Amino acid sequence: MKRGHVPLRTCRGCGSRRPQKELQRLVYRQGILVESEKGMGRAVYCCRSMMCWKRLQKNKKILKRAFRLQG
Repeated sequence: MKRGHVPLRTCRGCGSRRPQKELQRLVYRQGILVESEKGMGRAVYCCRSMMCWKRLQKNKKILKRAFRLQG
């Protein structure tokens, strides 16, 4: 990785682009969303604000698309 490079990620709750360290990483395990700092595999990023978290939980379509879920 280049020196000074800051990876940007998009919050799935509000759509804002922020540095990866400012967002929380969420993975889908056994039917529930759990916070995971590191790891491989599919994940979504969300701001640490309660508004974004609630919007993400409410809109199941976002999660289905991000995690490639059926139904």
